[in-house]
Amino acid sequence: MRKLIVSLVIAVLASIVILGWSISQYAQQHDSKVASVTTSERIQALRLAGSSFAQILDDQLGYPPTNLIDTWNEHNQEQLSLISEAQFPLPASLKAQFENDGQLLLQSDEGVSLHYRLPKTHQVLNIQTQLIPPEDQGLDLNKMYTALFYTGIVVILLLWVSPLIKQLLNLSKATKSFGMGNLQHRIKIQKSSYISEIEQEFNGMADRIQQLVDDNKLLSRAVSHDLKTPIARLRFGIEALEETDNEKLKLKYFSRLNHDLNSMEELVSTLLSYARLDQANIKPELEPIELNSWLQTKLASYSMDKHNLIFNPDADPIWVQSDPMYLSMQVGNLLSNAERFGQSTIKVQITTTEHTVILSVDDDGKGIDEQEAAQVIKPFVRGQQSRGNAGHGMGLAIVNRIGHWMGSPLTIHRSKELGGASMRLTFLINNNS
Repeated sequence: MRKLIVSLVIAVLASIVILGWSISQYAQQHDSKVASVTTSERIQALRLAGSSFAQILDDQLGYPPTNLIDTWNEHNQEQLSLISEAQFPLPASLKAQFENDGQLLLQSDEGVSLHYRLPKTHQVLNIQTQLIPPEDQGLDLNKMYTALFYTGIVVILLLWVSPLIKQLLNLSKATKSFGMGNLQHRIKIQKSSYISEIEQEFNGMADRIQQLVDDNKLLSRAVSHDLKTPIARLRFGIEALEETDNEKLKLKYFSRLNHDLNSMEELVSTLLSYARLDQANIKPELEPIELNSWLQTKLASYSMDKHNLIFNPDADPIWVQSDPMYLSMQVGNLLSNAERFGQSTIKVQITTTEHTVILSVDDDGKGIDEQEAAQVIKPFVRGQQSRGNAGHGMGLAIVNRIGHWMGSPLTIHRSKELGGASMRLTFLINNNS
């Protein structure tokens, strides 16, 4: 996580520097071109004026030029001065150029200066200007603008990146806390979060892991509890077999041992069925199913000796998306539950609303209290009415687990007509079929 944050910050800062430098260079070149044109025009004008002025001063032999120079200096920024040629020392290369061309342009930190040679009077006319060379013009201003640009971009991007860094740090802390065993830790998701999808996936993963751990703990406790009784009976039965020579008692003990073995086998089979439902790689193969005809076929193959089975289909064909195999497991467990707790009548009914269809399995037993409804769908949890009945408390847990997969959740109510429990599966109607 730290590596991700560092790389993110480096990438942002690098993009800022590159972008700012590019814009700064472009602006500086553009300003230099404008400044260069303006300065060049002024220098060219001064050259022409200086040449004419030098010609006039050189032709006025014997006349003092002081008044003319003073008048110029009073009305112009460019200052004129007149010195003797001996007072204007130059290097040999520049001196030869000055004597040949008669004029010379020099640049310094103070500005550009123009110099003209007056051959008749052996003097030099100097024009001192404050024109800065184009490459130095506006240098300090460009630096200030560049600094302001960098500062502004950094502040804006840090304001944007800081919530992301905070969210990534929270995600890292939540992951470490969850890995240390705090399975209840979840991330508070905000609407403005940049990584809300990742946070939701983390919370979903945490919910699934916690559910798996809780199921394993529950299964471990239930197995240790439910297996103790048949194992103890097996031990007593074997000891009794060893101590008796009576053939009738041996047959009786063998019958009890077989019954205990069958109970253990049923428990192991139930555990394996529920364990398979916990595998994350199992996905239901949903397909369109016409619920009326499917239930008619399913109930026709389901035999009941002590109960009257009533089926009330819907008047119109009802299509739902479901997996036939897992739907059969759901309905089979609901029918077994109703047969175990019902007294004489079981009713299977289909009712529809605008967008949903409800498959209900009702019985005329004692029903399930509202306080127990949320508990009996957990594995190995049995309601008060189930005390003394056969079973391990896994049927409704399997129905509920499959319902979460296929989008057909289980709800528990009280049957208004029969008075017992009403187990209901809710499906979305498939209008495309």
